[in-house]
Amino acid sequence: MASTGSHAPRIAVVGSGISGMSAALELERRGCSVEIIERADRLGGRFGIDRLGDRPVMTGGKNIGTKYSAFRGVIGALGQYAWEPFGINTSRVVDGKVRVLDSNKLLASLRHTFEIGAPADLAKLAAYAVRIQADRANAFLDSPFFGRKGRDGDGKPLSGHFGPKLTRNLLRPMTIRMNGAEPDEVYVGTFGTNLSLMLDTYEQLTDGVQPVLDEFARRFPVGTEATVRALIVTGGRVTGLRVERGGALREEPYDGVVLATPAYAAADIVASADPGLAELLRRVRYFPSTVALVEYDRPFFPAEVRALVLDGGPCTNVGAYGADDRHIVRYTFSGRQARRAPDQDTLTGWIDAAEREVAGYLDIVPGTRVTAITHHWPAAYCAYGPQYAELLTDLHRHRTALPGLGLCGDYLLGVNLEACARSGVAAGAAIAAELAAIPA
Repeated sequence: MASTGSHAPRIAVVGSGISGMSAALELERRGCSVEIIERADRLGGRFGIDRLGDRPVMTGGKNIGTKYSAFRGVIGALGQYAWEPFGINTSRVVDGKVRVLDSNKLLASLRHTFEIGAPADLAKLAAYAVRIQADRANAFLDSPFFGRKGRDGDGKPLSGHFGPKLTRNLLRPMTIRMNGAEPDEVYVGTFGTNLSLMLDTYEQLTDGVQPVLDEFARRFPVGTEATVRALIVTGGRVTGLRVERGGALREEPYDGVVLATPAYAAADIVASADPGLAELLRRVRYFPSTVALVEYDRPFFPAEVRALVLDGGPCTNVGAYGADDRHIVRYTFSGRQARRAPDQDTLTGWIDAAEREVAGYLDIVPGTRVTAITHHWPAAYCAYGPQYAELLTDLHRHRTALPGLGLCGDYLLGVNLEACARSGVAAGAAIAAELAAIPA
């Protein structure tokens, strides 16, 4: 039952990515005492905190849309931080020519759009975009509009709803970038999360996310290198966790638990308490990715092109680390040809091939590589699945049948930082409201 008297309810948030951070801040705002439990040796989850030489960097998500109100609320709650513009600026090769799509110069970019797909496909795409612009809810997985589309159209994948030209030139870059999935592995019922990517402009934190994480660690007690093995359930309610720290397994009591983890990790934790919920969570699909950050001795990209989508190999995107960091290049390897974790020789070959391809398209001579880091995520991208609205309904039903448990993460509203932040806020609010309703 909830803590009584002057003691605030004690809540564990498992996972320290943006979903967990958002949940923790919302719970704190509502008067709860929050502890963070993180399996890794550092905070941040799939922000991918690392170092490139002496410089702190992020190998995970770092682009922040101007419409990311929940995410920006999280950042603002932790302090004042400087921002810098980046734009979507994801150029692609169409019929052997580089075409720039920059959301900061959208009208100029749109003249190239008609080269990448049939008019009927573009009209359908525009109609979907209008729905998202009219109702921001359609940018997320619980979308009323795309949920209806999924019920009628998820018998075939996204590639079955559009022609091959648009699928290759526009849809594949969207689905690969957001879900690590090919267009025949993504469905129209979740397409709003992909299309909304194009309907925003983007910024980055000038100094990266590390100062934000440092402030978060000052605000909340954090336990890293701690693995949650199971829920403790008493009288039908979650009352604690079994946590392994330093090889020792302990039972730790809490008034509530928020699992801010990927679905597959949440499934392992809830399995003994609710096998049905675990089975639903295991139905959520994830795909791998490998990222390499390479520092050169001079700028690699020209100012007008800061990223290039590639097609036909394991490297799907090559981009500058930042608008003013064009000497640091991020190589992303995802999609079918990059599903297996590469050994070092294979990865070097992938980087060499991508470097040559981009240099050829941009007519540049790359500088000398100074240093590099790589990171492989076996389950980097959440890729949802067909009829996903039905799965979400079942997940919510099971979750509410287990009081004291909150769920948040990339599988509930979407994989982008805003969707994860919103899911964390919602989970924190739900647990706090549930505890407040329990008689003292």
